Amino acid sequence: MAIREHSIYDCIMRNALNLSGETALVSGDLRLTFSEIPIHVNCLARGLLNTGFEKGDRIAVLLNNCAEFALLLAACTRVGVIAVCLNTRTSAGEMRMVLKSTKPKALLFQTSFEQQAEELRDVFPHHQFYCIDEASILSTSFDQLLDENPAPLTEPQPSVDEGWLIIPTAAVDGVPKGALLSQRNVMASAAVHLNHFGLEAIKGNLIALPIFHVMGLTSAWATFISGGKNVLIKQFDEKEAVRLIEAEQLTYFASVQPILERVLDSAKETGSVLKSLQVVYGLDGPQNIKRLQEETKAVFWTGFGQAETTSFVTASPASERQGTSGQATLVNSVAIVNELDEQVPTGEEGEIVVRGENIFLKYWEMPEATAYSQRNSWHHTGDIGRLDDDGYLWYVKRKAEKELIKTGGENVYPGEVESVLLKHVEIDDCCVIGVPDKTWGEAVKAICVTKEGSKLSEKAVRDYVGEQIAGFKKPRKVVFVEGLPRENDEVDREAAKAKWGE
Repeated sequence: MAIREHSIYDCIMRNALNLSGETALVSGDLRLTFSEIPIHVNCLARGLLNTGFEKGDRIAVLLNNCAEFALLLAACTRVGVIAVCLNTRTSAGEMRMVLKSTKPKALLFQTSFEQQAEELRDVFPHHQFYCIDEASILSTSFDQLLDENPAPLTEPQPSVDEGWLIIPTAAVDGVPKGALLSQRNVMASAAVHLNHFGLEAIKGNLIALPIFHVMGLTSAWATFISGGKNVLIKQFDEKEAVRLIEAEQLTYFASVQPILERVLDSAKETGSVLKSLQVVYGLDGPQNIKRLQEETKAVFWTGFGQAETTSFVTASPASERQGTSGQATLVNSVAIVNELDEQVPTGEEGEIVVRGENIFLKYWEMPEATAYSQRNSWHHTGDIGRLDDDGYLWYVKRKAEKELIKTGGENVYPGEVESVLLKHVEIDDCCVIGVPDKTWGEAVKAICVTKEGSKLSEKAVRDYVGEQIAGFKKPRKVVFVEGLPRENDEVDREAAKAKWGE
């Protein structure tokens, strides 16, 4: 007899039976119980099949947080359709690169993104566009994706090790890579939440981060699988976040700068102590973590992870060993290797490598990049760190070829921004670096050498970049210099940081 492992769909059906009348999902005025979730999921799964989707086909999603997004992902687990989760903050040109690689059959979007959808129309030869708000000349109503029959399908379920989601990663060389995740990857991450934070701490989740962000995604499924309540914020608003935490008695949320600071400021204004809150996890500065500890009873958990690792591969309370990224989770191993991929002695710096059930399947249609990343049975993160005697990870920096700026939870590769700047007719040379920023953690700074006689302004440079790539990749600061430091005919980025990195 063949053995089939439990899937996310199995969890959906189990929770419907065991937690029937309890609230599973809140999105605006919509409240769905655990018993109502499979009705919507089954109707949508049947609808995907009726529309011509087959196992392995892709559907692109361009949505802010909403019930339709969550339900579609759930339906995909039942029929084996792969969701391409587009970052709503990227430009149409950046989305186009992702879509040309993944070749989805259809696009699901909302009215606020109709302009971007229009610009992407030619990527979809059959023009299968579905809008969750209202049908238009461009699109068909989301209702057309729904079958009226809520009964479970009889077809076999896909394996938990097959592709489920594609998360586009930041573009090192201007071309984004799509990290393909499986149900097993996400369920492994859910196990991390349950094991480290505890069942009571994840009973009520404020989804402040977008579901297309791996931290927002994994926290949502961890909460659902464990029988907790997910509350969606369409677009982050600190006052609404505080209101929902209080009204829904929410226990945790995932955060990146500046979310926690804004929530704490809003709570202080209203006199709230966020009494139900138990855990905040993610990335933030020491000052905000200290405030959380002083102003609430919640614990801040820090860690290290990527889209490729399905969120955190190390995790610990920030106060446990300050300055570290925590210890390896129960579902993965972490090691430090040198340039020969040999593990180094404890305390020495090297590249952080990871293996375990939370490591992504592959980069979509990029076998060479996948092979390089996953060589010698380890995923190579491109980050430099060290492990201490107790197994705590101390993050140091990115490898030179994968220099990365983290701003407000988003990843920006300097090379991508530099390639845009160098196309400007008045820019001869440039270097993009990350500089400290109180609000966003890091800010993008462009150091530009302009052509003789140029009157290019800082605003013009920022606008030029923003017209071509995502707004969060625009330089917040621009300086004009006569020349850049060079070594072996390459810009010396470290020297540039030392001179202009304030």
